[in-house]
Amino acid sequence: MVAGVRRPREACLADPGITGTLSIGDIPVGTAEKRPLHAAQLWERWGTSARRGLLPPLFDVQVLRMTPRGLLLRGFQVDNANWPSSAQHAQEWWAVPIDKASAA
Repeated sequence: MVAGVRRPREACLADPGITGTLSIGDIPVGTAEKRPLHAAQLWERWGTSARRGLLPPLFDVQVLRMTPRGLLLRGFQVDNANWPSSAQHAQEWWAVPIDKASAA
């Protein structure tokens, strides 16, 4: 999706994707409702012990589908392009497992 609008299937299939380490879990910083944020994040190694995000996190993430080929995640991405205003857009990720040996 781009800004909450579904991209054409052909565009998705032509996209080379981004390789990183996927993590799904609670972010300790909560919301105004004093609840943790459940999020998916895609990371890359940065130096020897640090990591940096490759994509904006997906908040309130849900796993919609899990198959041997991958998993479909849906959540909300925060868009700060019009700072100080911000917007949330629906976003989906198709995550595909890779073999570390073939990725090297």
